[in-house]
Amino acid sequence: MRKMKDNEIDALLEGFGWATLCMVDPDCRPYAIEFSYFLENGDLCGLVHPRGKTAECLASTQAVCVKICDSDAQCRRYRAVSCFGIAAFEKLTNPADVARAWDKLEEQLRLKNDEYSGYKEHYLSSGKSLPLLRIM
Repeated sequence: MRKMKDNEIDALLEGFGWATLCMVDPDCRPYAIEFSYFLENGDLCGLVHPRGKTAECLASTQAVCVKICDSDAQCRRYRAVSCFGIAAFEKLTNPADVARAWDKLEEQLRLKNDEYSGYKEHYLSSGKSLPLLRIM
């Protein structure tokens, strides 16, 4: 596969919203999860619960790779990018920030407005902080 140009990488990142988040666990074994993301100020952001295996992995090292791939069914038209960065959890508590995160995810995934309204309302009405994973 040829090396993609910066504008092609940007187009893939902006046009997609689904990736694989790759990391290692405390014993240096690979671990990956599927990850819906949106772009914010040059960072990849997603709503990942800060518990379980992902949190365990990121507690030992915050270095991650996000792999985004797109192909036709026969793999004749293929494009992919690996984004390397540092991941950190943020707790969104401001209602405007919580709503914005859900709205940006809907927009990135090209979903109808309020597709995630149930999740958004859950966080807004409960006063729980929304766990945002930011990859810089």
